[in-house]
Amino acid sequence: MSLTNSYATTLAIEILIAGVFVSGVNLLLGYTGLVPLGNAMFVGLGAYGYAVLTKLLDVPIWAAFPLAVLIVLLLSVIVGFICTRTREVEFLLITLAFCQMFYGLAVKSKPTGGTDGLTGLSRPDLGWLGVSADAPLVFYAYVAVVAAVMLFLLWRIVRSPFGSVLVGIRENERRVQAMGYGVTYYKVGAFVIAAVFAAVSGVLSAQYSYFVNPEMMTWQVGGEAVLMVIIGGRRYLFGGLVGAAIFILAKQGLSMLTENYLIFFGLFFMLVVVFLQDGVLGLLDSKQTSHRKDGKWWKTRLKSAA
Repeated sequence: MSLTNSYATTLAIEILIAGVFVSGVNLLLGYTGLVPLGNAMFVGLGAYGYAVLTKLLDVPIWAAFPLAVLIVLLLSVIVGFICTRTREVEFLLITLAFCQMFYGLAVKSKPTGGTDGLTGLSRPDLGWLGVSADAPLVFYAYVAVVAAVMLFLLWRIVRSPFGSVLVGIRENERRVQAMGYGVTYYKVGAFVIAAVFAAVSGVLSAQYSYFVNPEMMTWQVGGEAVLMVIIGGRRYLFGGLVGAAIFILAKQGLSMLTENYLIFFGLFFMLVVVFLQDGVLGLLDSKQTSHRKDGKWWKTRLKSAA
């Protein structure tokens, strides 16, 4: 299928937008060992922040994008310090609780349209380049550039001493704490970075659809992000992007074949969990998987980081 085909372009845009969001979730799930079920709240907050700034406050688009992300960043610091005081199931549930709280606020908010949301949002003005962002291929190129920048930042983060500490926390949190690292601050840092990725995805989604509504921040969206990470391969840099591509393409393909596509999609996911515990990338890179499983490499990285 050619990318010049409008349907293929639409799928490519959706994969990249979801990939940015899921890559942030992967930093928490795959690299830090925290399972966030409510990270979709930051997708919605980023999208609503952009919508309110541009639609209600007439802030220029070029300023609204970073400002919306900055607002989410500041809010995620507060939420992060609360959520990271918990572990495992408690962490999952408290992120879910925050997600439902913000979802309820969006539903009850009259200035933003309540359940109807806000329509008529704008895409960035690329007239200075002689093109229009309303054209599918042009908007795809714009999203691709943003996604590439975000993935590059993620690559730098996971390969830095900060990333090594996160992996150490995943493998043995008490040992990392005994080595003198402030585990809480590293967890909050990972939480905030994941929130920024979600906010960027939310702004891109709002620009893509010209529309925001509370459904963007439901727990189901957060749950799907976790599924994408598992399908693609947690602990792999591109696991989120690969998982998003497989998830969206499989869902679209099955929906064309049958109305009961969710049954078959559920079976597909169960097969992935049973037979591909390290995801698709884990299957393709079994050597690296065994290297990561031995639990030794991160100790060397931590010592060099110190």
